[in-house]
Formats: sequence, structure tokens, C-alpha cells
Amino acid sequence: MNTSSSIADAGFLTIREVCDELGVTLRTLRFYEAQGLIAPKREPRRRFYYTTDVERLRVIIRLKSVGLSLREIREVLQSPADGPYGLTANLCEEVFKRLSVQRAEAEAGLALLADAGCRCSTRTSP
Repeated sequence: MNTSSSIADAGFLTIREVCDELGVTLRTLRFYEAQGLIAPKREPRRRFYYTTDVERLRVIIRLKSVGLSLREIREVLQSPADGPYGLTANLCEEVFKRLSVQRAEAEAGLALLADAGCRCSTRTSP
């Protein structure tokens, strides 16, 4: 009996399929696994992801995209709150403040470049 095809038939996705679906690299998935954030089903030289694994990865990617550290992501996954993506109200507020500071710093840097005469083709108006 070919266990790989029976696993695929049971609704599992391969690492390549998950990468394609989520737009991440193999290295990213392996890194998240090494960090203990995900635990796909393992067979020799193969990983299989169930839909719950893929949904967990979606949350990880969202949390990473808003600037959470891996430690913070791990905490949110272990004890999700009622806020967006499982954030507590305090952490949500903290992340919002962090992102606001980053945006202000980026806008200040862009203004400096514009004042210095930078005429980049990728420059957009505010």
C-alpha cells in the first residue's frame, strides 16, 4: 500500500502545495516547523499538511506581516484572545503603535529624499 498517496487522498497537502497556496518558501515552512510553530505529519523525507495546519500558517503569516516577533506569535497561538488574529487588546494596541511609528519614520525618510531632489520613478505622492 502506498502511504503517500493515501495521505494525499485523506486531504493532506504537500509542502510544495502549501508553499504555492500561501506564497511562501520551503525554507519558511521548515523554519516555522523548527521553531515549533507548526507540526506537519512527517514521513521519511516528506511533510504533509492538513487544512488546520494551513489555517494556522495563515495566522502566523498575518501576525508576522503586522510585525509580531516569533515569541509573540507563539504566545498568541498558545493562548489566543478575542481580538483580531487572536491578539489581546493590549498587544493589538502595542502593535498598532509600533506600525504607526514605522509609518511616520518611513514618511519622514521619503520627505527627506524628496527635499533632497530625489526623482525616483517609484516615488508616489502621499
